[in-house]
Parts: sequence; C-alpha cells; structure tokens
Amino acid sequence: MMLLKMSLLTSSLSVAFSFTSSAGKRSLFSCRVLQSNTSVSTAFNYRAATTRLFSSSQQAALPLSGISRVDTLKRLLVSWGAPGSKGCQEANDLVPYDSDEYLLDLHPLLIPIAKSESSGNYICALKTASAAEDSPLPIVESGIGLPGYKLLALNSEHLMRRIACEADFAGDAKDVVSTYNDGLGSGELSDKGLDSPYEPGSVEKLGYGVQKYVLLRVGPFPDLYEEMSAQHIARGDESSALIAAESANGKFTGFGSLFAHYAELLSSFPNREEEARDAARICLRVPLSSSGLTMDDFASISLSAGLCEEGDSTEEAIAKMQVMYEKIREHEKQEEGTPNQASGKTPEQSALDEATYLLDRTAMAGANWATIRSELADIYEEAEKVDMAKFVDPSRN
Repeated sequence: MMLLKMSLLTSSLSVAFSFTSSAGKRSLFSCRVLQSNTSVSTAFNYRAATTRLFSSSQQAALPLSGISRVDTLKRLLVSWGAPGSKGCQEANDLVPYDSDEYLLDLHPLLIPIAKSESSGNYICALKTASAAEDSPLPIVESGIGLPGYKLLALNSEHLMRRIACEADFAGDAKDVVSTYNDGLGSGELSDKGLDSPYEPGSVEKLGYGVQKYVLLRVGPFPDLYEEMSAQHIARGDESSALIAAESANGKFTGFGSLFAHYAELLSSFPNREEEARDAARICLRVPLSSSGLTMDDFASISLSAGLCEEGDSTEEAIAKMQVMYEKIREHEKQEEGTPNQASGKTPEQSALDEATYLLDRTAMAGANWATIRSELADIYEEAEKVDMAKFVDPSRN
C-alpha cells in the first residue's frame, strides 16, 4: 500500500489521499477532504466549495439564483473577457446570453451567461443538485457538444473583482472599475470584503503584482495556481511547484481538473510516475466533466493515469478510461454491499450517484447531452429534486 499525504498552505484545510489494493478496507483511489472537523467525500459526490456571498433579499432580486450581480458580470465579461478561460479571454468578444432558449446540447448542469463570437465557447454557471439552495454558483467555461467544463472561479463576485484588479493593473481601469463598483457598499453582499468598492491603485500599492494580489485579496483561481507552479519550475524549485498544486487541490473540492494538472506536473519530474498515475485516477472518482473541457483533455488524463499508451488515439484512450471507470464503480458497489445490506446511503444520495454516473458515461461516449435530459430528470425526481428535474429537462416546465 502506498499512502500519499499532502499538507496544504492553509491552517484549516488539509487533503489526504489513500491508494489501496482491492483487498484493502478503503476503495481504490479514495479521496477525503477535511475542513475544520467536517469531512466531505468527493467520490461521485459534488458539493460546491463556496461560501454564501449575498443576502436572501439580493438573491430574490436576481434573475438567476446563485449568480450574484449577473448583469454586472455580463458587462464586465463583454468589456474585458474571462480571465483563466481557453476561448473567452478577448475583450469585446463575448456576447451576453439573454435568450430564454435552452441549449440542449450544452452540459445539462450549466447555465449560459455569455458566448464568445470567435471560439463559440460559453461562460456559464454550474448548478448541481447537491449544492445548498443559496450557494453561489461556480463560474466555468464550456461549449456546445463538449464533454466537460473548465473551472474559472468559485463564484461570480470573485471573477468580477479579479477583472477589476487586472484592468486596474493594466492601466485600463476607468470604465471597468466603475462598472464593477456600481452598487457595492450597499450591504447587499454578506461577504463584507467583497461588498466594498475596489480602489484603483490597490494592486500597485501592495507591490506584489496582480497575480499575488488576486490570490491574497480576492480569492483562489485555478489558473493562477497553475501559473504559480510554472514559475517555481522555471526557477528549478520542484518542491514549491508541487506545494502550489497541492494547495489548489484542496481549495476546489470536487473538481478533477486540479488533479489532472497535478498529475501532469508530477509526470514532468523524474521518478514520479506512480504518484502521477494515482493523482490522475482521482479524476475518475469526481464528476468526470469537471476534469477537462475536451475529449483531448480526457485522453491526456487516461495517459497520465497509465490507462493507455503513447500513440493511442483519443478514442482508444477514452475507451480504456471507460474500462477502468467501470471497474472502480463495480468495486464501490461491492464495498457498499448487496441490496439486502445497508450501504449507509440515503435513497436520495443513491439517486444522485446514478445521476453522476449517467453524466459521466455520456461525457465519455460523445457528450450527446440532449439525448439524456429526460432520463436525468427522472433520476432527479426520484431523489425528490424537482427543481433540478425541471432545470435539466425544460420540457417539464
């Protein structure tokens, strides 16, 4: 048995990963996240790792619950772009998505906010059945027919303040910061640190550059942790590069893309192949769509996980990933016991696990999202998640 423990750069949050043989007491490639005295399992269970940012009165006034100041967000995305995205970074390229029309071939858990005219990708909010009703929604990038999504920020307020900081540091702040500050300081946001207007010059005053300012004064962002690791590698500091990646793993609970990056990082160092394999296989234990944006991303995970060979096609790599995925699922079912034995799961949780399984299988099979919406809604209704059922299958409204 090999045990990999990673200490994070925060006093209240730590992550431990255990990898055991099939004869062990714990499941293959299990993941635990410990925050204070609370344990959160990420094995096929996604819970938004966010804090409540706005009051119920503000939420009721929003057209989309969970997306704070959505109109302001759209204006900032249009004028600046979406930092950390692959195909939505350019200014004056994103167009607000204001239609009531459902995009049936977009991942069923996504709410479109804006679309890039050049790449066709969308900036979206991620809505999950297991998140608390008043939780701010993570902001991600995806596209029509894509199997996954790329995490950009834990919530819209973080992303908007980052945009204001970057615009200020670039010397192009007047209109962007003015748009961002509009309405702040009125007490509508419960997080007082984000309810205060941004003061131009703050990044320069701190003196550490915009990347460190955002991480210190705004919040965590996956791409900034990746940049931090890359900077440490450029200086030949392997240990610090890995610590930065490990820290990111703990700050974005339930998102596989952080482990995919960690696996790639490990594989770039000598004698780290086994650790890279184990890290990549964690992606098969969280919602798979959170692990990558495209099929090529999934194929890279399969390679890092030791499931395919160099030279395999994308289709071959994903097919081999599917085999391991099903083995892990079968192993979990055996550990949970027969139908006559108590698994410790509520009927609701069992139904939500089935929903995740359907989404994962569809992602690996070509992401034909429109074809599974009715079945997915049936599962949510079984779990008594009627609002989610109507959300993923608009024909029920």
